[in-house]
Amino acid sequence: MAQPTSPIKLSREEKLAFIAINRDEKLNALSWEMIQDLKSCFEALDLDREIRIVILFSESPRSFGVGADIKDWAALEPIEMWRTWTRHGHRIMKLIDELIHPVIAVVNGHAYGGSLELALAADLRIGEVGSRYGFPEALVGTIPGWFGTKKALQLIGPSRLKKLIFTGLPISAEEALEIGLIDELVPAGEGLIRARELATLLDKTSPVSVQLGKQIVNSLASGQPASALESIGGGLAALSSDGREGKEAFVEKRSPAFKGF
Repeated sequence: MAQPTSPIKLSREEKLAFIAINRDEKLNALSWEMIQDLKSCFEALDLDREIRIVILFSESPRSFGVGADIKDWAALEPIEMWRTWTRHGHRIMKLIDELIHPVIAVVNGHAYGGSLELALAADLRIGEVGSRYGFPEALVGTIPGWFGTKKALQLIGPSRLKKLIFTGLPISAEEALEIGLIDELVPAGEGLIRARELATLLDKTSPVSVQLGKQIVNSLASGQPASALESIGGGLAALSSDGREGKEAFVEKRSPAFKGF
């Protein structure tokens, strides 16, 4: 879990969980410790059945995040880069994708590189007026490496994504909304308010419906519908009359009397 001095803070408020990023002096550039703490936070939330929605936001008024802190990884050998930054970044994106709770990202200021990939991993994105979005990796001789391009491709298509990657130039919040990179645009400083409003709407719906809906959509988007079918099918079978009879027969050490429903 994140340490008290960490720029990553996990808090809970009734059915909401908040993950706050606050390294304002570095515009929320992601350090190695922050990567580890983000991973720990999402691992903890995956086991939490008391919450309904996760809100990821920045406490810095200037930036959601400018990506990985170059000073932390620039001196690494390629194999160490893969063993640390790349693999742990992939794990965070996978944790968000597979988290049963919906994740809402509130984006203000800069959202570049790995920080943009973090926002793209969320289920919904609320952008504030004045926020800017980009993949500047080509300007420092690298490429996006945390699965963000896959999500961006699904949202905005290949041509727009190529332009972002090829030029390294950011786009405005208005353009991000127009092309579908973000879902909503609100006035500066009101992103967290809107996220709470959305959370209130979601809290009125069935948690099971939302959780299964997330799994189904993500499975279809990833081109792996079989994983959703297997998971849902297994759950339905276990809850059927035959499923209950099978478990009872096993415990009672007798042959099951299946009825076909």
